[in-house]
Amino acid sequence: MRPLERVARTRRVLAIAVAVRALLWATTTALGTAALAALASHRLSGVTPAAGRVAAATAAIAVLAVLLEPWRRLSVSRVALWIEERVPDLEYALVSAVDPRYATGAAASRLERAIDRATWDAITRRAVSRAMGWPLVGVALAAAVLFGARRLAPATGAAASGPGVTATTASPRTAPEPFARLTATVRAPAYAGGRTVHIESPASIAALAGSSILLEAPGTGEGVSAELGEATLPVRRAGDAWRVALTLGSRPSLVRLRHASGERLVALEPRVDSVPTVRLMLPARDTVLRLAQGVVPLAAEVHDDVGLVSGAFEYIVSSGEGESFQFRSGTVGARQFGGAGSGSLGASLTLGGLALRPGDIVHLRAVARDANTVSGPGVGASETRVVRIARAGEYDSVAVEGAPPPEADKSMISQRMLILLTEALDRRRPRLAREMLLAESRGIARDQTRLRKRVGDIIFARLGDNPTGEHEHDPGEEPAATALVTPSDSAARDSTRRAAARAGQLAAAMAAADSADSARAALLRAASAATGGGAEILDFEGDETPVVAINRPLLEAYNAMWEASRELDQGETERALPPMRRALAAIQRARQAERIYLRGKAPTVVVDLARIRLTGKEAGAPGTRAPRPPVDPAAARRADRLAAAIALASQAPAAAIDSLVLLRVEVLDDAPPLAAALGQAVDAMRRGRDATSLLARARRIADGSVRGGGLGAWSGVW
Repeated sequence: MRPLERVARTRRVLAIAVAVRALLWATTTALGTAALAALASHRLSGVTPAAGRVAAATAAIAVLAVLLEPWRRLSVSRVALWIEERVPDLEYALVSAVDPRYATGAAASRLERAIDRATWDAITRRAVSRAMGWPLVGVALAAAVLFGARRLAPATGAAASGPGVTATTASPRTAPEPFARLTATVRAPAYAGGRTVHIESPASIAALAGSSILLEAPGTGEGVSAELGEATLPVRRAGDAWRVALTLGSRPSLVRLRHASGERLVALEPRVDSVPTVRLMLPARDTVLRLAQGVVPLAAEVHDDVGLVSGAFEYIVSSGEGESFQFRSGTVGARQFGGAGSGSLGASLTLGGLALRPGDIVHLRAVARDANTVSGPGVGASETRVVRIARAGEYDSVAVEGAPPPEADKSMISQRMLILLTEALDRRRPRLAREMLLAESRGIARDQTRLRKRVGDIIFARLGDNPTGEHEHDPGEEPAATALVTPSDSAARDSTRRAAARAGQLAAAMAAADSADSARAALLRAASAATGGGAEILDFEGDETPVVAINRPLLEAYNAMWEASRELDQGETERALPPMRRALAAIQRARQAERIYLRGKAPTVVVDLARIRLTGKEAGAPGTRAPRPPVDPAAARRADRLAAAIALASQAPAAAIDSLVLLRVEVLDDAPPLAAALGQAVDAMRRGRDATSLLARARRIADGSVRGGGLGAWSGVW
């Protein structure tokens, strides 16, 4: 093996040693900090277990970051120097061998032969062992200190969501002598695993209903009596101790231990085994089928707090109508869970095998059972899905064919679309024949004419006149003899006639166009005046008429559309685009002109209060006053008892604690928020902490001024 490879291997060993040593010291720091936090939580009211865990984690991370710093500086050259210090026979040959300048050549061969005669594996192992010694000792000592601190300051068990055993402990210093070393052994029911938990100096025990509890204390038990509610429990002697055995019921209760020297209370808080929760996944919704054929897939998820035993899908088939019904039921997809906490069900239901007829309804749901042998078994069911077979009379017997849209609606093409069609035709113009170009261009011109007529209808409709902007004649109708053509429109008329003659239009159509020229000319003259293109204003000389004042952008659009139609009739697509774009811009301005925007804010109305006060004529009527909700008598009694216990706390703390424990046991079912607040206050008082704020909160909950429950999950509108 080459010298560089041997040094790299030693470097890896040292790097692992540095990392492990840093982790051990960090663990020692975390355990020590946790022990200090446990002791501080027993003495100080402001230190909580959560704060202790945060402090321990912070200290461990800081120590780890400091001790891992040498690991970053562990290079090959530094490791070679470390080896040279411990193996003097190398005479710096190893440092020279790992230098890239001496990696090749005759010098490298001589260095390798000198290094091969030396070994440093044993030295490395001894160095690693010495580095791990003190950190291992520190971890052991810190763990022992933490264990002792927790024994001296037992933590309060928090109420868990599951069926496990939790307890609140009391300080042995405040207990009478026969009960100073009282212990409780709680054994869960057999179906829940029969787990046994030992509790030192119990003040309250929360366990699964049906659990067996054994209260035990050293001594002969003479003069000791035990009561559970109104029943008396036997006190038996077993060796050097006395015992009281009981079974935890389904209702909160209180064990009262009496002796001539004092009294001890132990609150019992049963946790009822919940039924399994079942969620039906498939089918996802109710279904109506035309025929009773096919397979319906079934799927469900089941959960339980203790353990599941079995599950299946149930179905009920209801047949008949009116007052005569028949029912059939069955199960599919049965499965055993063997005490698992969660699982899934899957099956399929064949509709053909159920002999279903039209009108039959199949009700589907998933069910699961737990192993509760005390008050059960508990059966949980999912929501029900319905599969219905449709009757023959439920379907439509008349078929209605949809009519196509009318021709008028199909011809309403926007100006923007006309521009796009014209641009596309203009790009294809070099590749089209003259006849094809004229045919497509005149088609766009007809659409432009229809849109121009709509604009004319809008202009005249605003004035209440005939909503026809142009008068049209039938092809066989004779032109009106009174139609006048002004000299100002003669050029446009002659141009239109020449374009029509080139396009091959009939003489009747040309005559109809001439007869309608007077109406067009009047509108064009107004549009020309509005857009500044006319030589004279004619009948609205001077001030603008309402047509121009209101419809100036629409008149401009009408004028531009007329010009665009004329160019398109002649096949001049390039010359038709500018007026079409001007028409589009004018329509946009007309749309914007119809919107009204308020600028600034409304003026402030100043009212002289001294002048108008008491000048009204209306007598007025007072609003109906809603009565306050009646006070719950039970809540009022709880509030009075809590107030008396709080007043007793300053004179006899032990008696006040007993009163609060009694009140807490009584309200566990009726007022859970108040029971939780009382539990926190009692725990603080037993630990010698300041419980003023906790008692004040419990009193507000008892009075009904605040709700005891915490905030639920936030649900926004997004």
